[in-house]
Amino acid sequence: MKHSVRAFPRAHLTVPCCVAALAALYVWPTGAGASGAAAPWMGVPVIQPVIPADTKLPVSQFNFNNLAWQQFIALNWPADPSSPGNPDPNATPMAFGRPGDATPVVWETFKESSEVFRPDGQSPSPWRAARGLPSAFSDLPSRNKFKGTSRWGVKGLAAPSKFTGGPTLDLSDFGEAFTKGAWLTAQPKMKSHITLFEKRLNQDQFNYIVANKLYNAGNQSPFALTQGINLPDGSTAFTSYGSVGAIEIKAGWIQLDDQTLWPLFKISQAYVTYPSATGPTQPKLVTVGLVALHIIRKTPNAQQFVWSTFEHVNNAPSTVDIAKKTLKSWYTYFNLSCNAATDYYKCIPNKKPVPGIDPYSASVQVVRTTPISNSSANNIELLNQQVWASIKAKNPNSVFLNYRLVNVLWPNANTSIGVGATTPLTEGNAQPPVSQQPVANSVLETYHQNMTCLNCHSGASVATTASSKSPLRIPRSATAQVKPGAVDSSVATLASDYSFLFAEAHSSAVTAKPNKK
Repeated sequence: MKHSVRAFPRAHLTVPCCVAALAALYVWPTGAGASGAAAPWMGVPVIQPVIPADTKLPVSQFNFNNLAWQQFIALNWPADPSSPGNPDPNATPMAFGRPGDATPVVWETFKESSEVFRPDGQSPSPWRAARGLPSAFSDLPSRNKFKGTSRWGVKGLAAPSKFTGGPTLDLSDFGEAFTKGAWLTAQPKMKSHITLFEKRLNQDQFNYIVANKLYNAGNQSPFALTQGINLPDGSTAFTSYGSVGAIEIKAGWIQLDDQTLWPLFKISQAYVTYPSATGPTQPKLVTVGLVALHIIRKTPNAQQFVWSTFEHVNNAPSTVDIAKKTLKSWYTYFNLSCNAATDYYKCIPNKKPVPGIDPYSASVQVVRTTPISNSSANNIELLNQQVWASIKAKNPNSVFLNYRLVNVLWPNANTSIGVGATTPLTEGNAQPPVSQQPVANSVLETYHQNMTCLNCHSGASVATTASSKSPLRIPRSATAQVKPGAVDSSVATLASDYSFLFAEAHSSAVTAKPNKK
């Protein structure tokens, strides 16, 4: 059985009215020109910018794991310097993970969330537009001194308003999700810097949001009720938006002051600012290293999305590593010589900081609570070794030899989401079951590693509006299935197709009417 590959959209579009032609395009394998078709994807990772249309059939953990690695390779390919969101057609596999290369990779040229969900529900700038000054820096006296960190604008990692009551409008923050503002401070080896995060989305999802004016919070509830928020999955039903399917990225970064560590990380240049007792620090241009990456993608066989997560191998040891003493010489988030008598958190693993009480400078002793699986049903350790061998054969010095797949969550009961769907959405019998293997990233989900992605994202809802303190709440039917522990089982909020990004939207005084299909 042959499996097609999807192209990264090459058309330079601001609205999706002309994207239908994209379905016929393809990704450029190494050595192929723009006039030759790519070979069918055979279901195992190749060191080329190939992004498959879907998992190889039959659906299985093994096949979704392979899809996850292939997506990682494609999205971390050097970006086309003239076309954001696309791989550089001139880059060879030797360029994959070239040490010391801070130029953007494909996913870094996606739109970050604050570029899409703007103040007062304003429409986003066109897809090809470079990112302007991050909102965190716009009021600073030094605002005119900031230069673009790449041709696609200013990369800024900041969280200026987390503890001031205002909305976080930047692409990043230092508070981990669902922790009430808890942050993650690295070990002294990394100068006890706070981990910074960013969220980005690809052109398919951008086109869908712009075409339906869902960047305005006031449009989301009416659209969800009448048409349903149903992100594109790359199938022919969504060719007006693109041919890849919606992709969301969440990345974790750490400032790298030690230049000897740069060859071990995927690095970027970014302006960073940190919280302090007297307010945000002045932004400065630094080199940051990638420590964690979530890739969330919707495909025809994954209406509940494919949730794949990767980490740097030196982030932290697992409980098994500690028990067996199979430890590395150093870790970003674990101190091999931690002394409970002097450590602020007494070396307690995964101790969650409390805003307003604990200091930002206190390092957290991170431990992975679920070791990387090596079971016969889900042998991720073996797959990582195989992919590393393929990478090493092309580029023996690739920084991506230091990144590993942690796990992949996928729906075994693939279920389409209908019009007017409310939270919580079905988890689609997500595999692996949380009771068997929680799918969690030790950096992106340090403090709740006993959960899995869909446990949270099934509750993603539409945004609030200026006239409402909560999303539209509607009565549940008498037969509605409600998760145990729900706060109010009699009402529900309209769902946003598992994406929390929609909740970042703001409303305007005059709400634009969403497009009708």
